[in-house]
Amino acid sequence: MQNKIEYCLGNISIDVFLKDYWQKKPLLIRNAFPDTHSLISADELAGLACEEHINSRIVLEKKGDLNWQVEHGPFDESRFSDLPETRWSLLVSDVEKHLPETRSLLKYFRFIPDWRVDDLMISYAPTGGSVGAHTDAYDVFLIQLSGQRLWKISENYSDEILNDTDLCILKEFVAEQEWLLNAGDMLYLPPNVAHHGIAQSYNDEQGTEEHCMTASVGFRAPSVATMTSDYVHFLNENSHLTERYKDKSPVQPKHHAEITDDTVHSFIEYLEQGLKIDKEQVKRWLGQYCSDNKAFEDFSNEQHDIRSDELAAIGIQSTLIHSPYSHFLFSHSEQSALLFVDGISYETSKVFAKLICDDEEIDFQQLQSFMSSEDEAVLLALYNNGAIITK
Repeated sequence: MQNKIEYCLGNISIDVFLKDYWQKKPLLIRNAFPDTHSLISADELAGLACEEHINSRIVLEKKGDLNWQVEHGPFDESRFSDLPETRWSLLVSDVEKHLPETRSLLKYFRFIPDWRVDDLMISYAPTGGSVGAHTDAYDVFLIQLSGQRLWKISENYSDEILNDTDLCILKEFVAEQEWLLNAGDMLYLPPNVAHHGIAQSYNDEQGTEEHCMTASVGFRAPSVATMTSDYVHFLNENSHLTERYKDKSPVQPKHHAEITDDTVHSFIEYLEQGLKIDKEQVKRWLGQYCSDNKAFEDFSNEQHDIRSDELAAIGIQSTLIHSPYSHFLFSHSEQSALLFVDGISYETSKVFAKLICDDEEIDFQQLQSFMSSEDEAVLLALYNNGAIITK
């Protein structure tokens, strides 16, 4: 794995990348992925866009008299034959969940913790296809899978956006740098760098036209407001505080309608009881928050109701793997570990948590050699809940 990570970053070491580039400045890496054509075909991507509950959209630069229009899937197959020859794009999000074989691409980015990874989005565009000049509030790696795309970027720009469109497209964009990416090339962009990618006309060595396909590996960047709200909800769900407000030293008010400073200070102390920041509590909340998969409940695998001995037989006869819609994370406690799967925390041994998170494919025989009865119960629960499935 280490060699793959280094190759993904070209001649730049992981330490140098994290110190000098990550969340600081763009980086172009030529031939980061020498074989990208086999990852997914245009037909497979279009097929995903026709399925229910999959986040897909078509962006058209021109639709009648309107500029920059977006259509949301699922699409009928006939929609693709009705599209213009140029200046449109198809984008499908969370491809690694719906097409698990594409998850192999994400393994090259494990120099960033798993909990930071958001999704793998893949786009297809004929010549001139684009989604306009825009910014993202998160880090992104843009990998050219086939064809060519011209990327233009700017770090100094007006954030004014176009009116009369559902897309956040910058009204004025002047490129400060630009690069033409070929298949296998990768461009890293930190948050809030304006960028505009335009699909180019391209023919392969046999003279066959090759349309532009680009993979985008995006990273989670939730707002403070979002995380604070979720943490407060977690506290409310897990708090055992039942005490109600009490007046400690009541005095007659100077005015019956006034909220005094003493009252405000009293409520600050009162609220702090319920908003106490405890390391172990934050650890449990963060693991559950980052592993949550509520957005993919419609895709959850079939649940089971089997016993441990039945699971042992299945583990020997078949290969156990993570469900592509589940997220496995862990955190160490003093004597054990907390394993987080799909927004639920499980207490396990440290070695169990680490090994079950090592890879999507589970080494069942290795697990069997050291599992405690508690670990075994967790493994059974994960299988019965559909977070672990057979290959």
